[in-house]
Amino acid sequence: QAFGPLPAWAEAMAGPSRDGTAAAGEERLKDLSVTMFGAERHLGCFPTRLHSDIRHAVEMLRRSKWPRLASDRVAAIEAAFASGGSDLAKSLEELRSQVEVWRGDARKKWDASSYYDSKRAAGYTEHNRGPQEALTQRALQLSSLCTGRPETWSSPEVPPRESLLGIDLGAGTGLSTSAASRLSWHNLGVIGVDLSPEMLRADAWTEEEGTFPLLRERLRCDLAQPLPFRSGIFDVAFSIATVHYLAEDSEHRSGADRLGTFLRSVRRCLSPAARPCILQAFFTKDPTAAPRFIEAAGLAGWDPCDLVLDRTHNTPAERDFLYMLPSAPKDAEDAEDAEDAED
Repeated sequence: QAFGPLPAWAEAMAGPSRDGTAAAGEERLKDLSVTMFGAERHLGCFPTRLHSDIRHAVEMLRRSKWPRLASDRVAAIEAAFASGGSDLAKSLEELRSQVEVWRGDARKKWDASSYYDSKRAAGYTEHNRGPQEALTQRALQLSSLCTGRPETWSSPEVPPRESLLGIDLGAGTGLSTSAASRLSWHNLGVIGVDLSPEMLRADAWTEEEGTFPLLRERLRCDLAQPLPFRSGIFDVAFSIATVHYLAEDSEHRSGADRLGTFLRSVRRCLSPAARPCILQAFFTKDPTAAPRFIEAAGLAGWDPCDLVLDRTHNTPAERDFLYMLPSAPKDAEDAEDAEDAED
């Protein structure tokens, strides 16, 4: 805590202290820190009556949104920063830039293995159970798979069930893997892969019952490294809410390198007659994300690679999918990735 005469900027906003302990003409000042992206961030020393509004502003900036405050309250925050209350920033706009720096640093250090404990894995399952089912159904439809039930078939002759092998890239707690395994029209065996041990140990993996092919089959692996599978083995590849993380820089590798490795490795593992590969992720929040993915896909041997926007949940909110087909193999890259996978 610090007590003293009102600085010049505070005189313009003079008002009683919230707790009423400061003498007339004085403002109660106090250091303000917040926890953001897993670290304690010291914002500066501000009048205590502004702390709540500053906390709100920082949280909104973390969400990439502007503070939802009346204009006079925003002006008070701006004045506090402009007059030296913080060494980090002199305005909310500068603070927004600092938040993005923190976000970028945190992304480089983020690791699914350490982030997801059993509690977070259970929370992920509870929060995403319904949405993941719908997103998986739409991804498989875009992958040219039938997601209806046999009784809806209008023809007197029901086609034979096709046997296919699929991979769920970033399977998490198995919600999307299970949804794919339940398809009635196809004998679809799905292997789920994820980096987090706790996600792969989640109870949701054992909830599914039945005789579906490869039921509960999962494997721990890093999508930023070559996939540990033989070339041409999969007929179906899909991903739900995962691959946008691959475009982020890590501490030791660029996002472009990580993404390129992933896209080449997936293409190598698909059979020549594979269905379209569908990646559902957040491609439109950042206006540069979709062009970067599409460019990287082209370099990795995917053509076409198109962005599909879909109202999957029957609401105005759109969900993003990448629709990709492999182009002619690039022998040199295929051989290199195959050797990496064997190692």
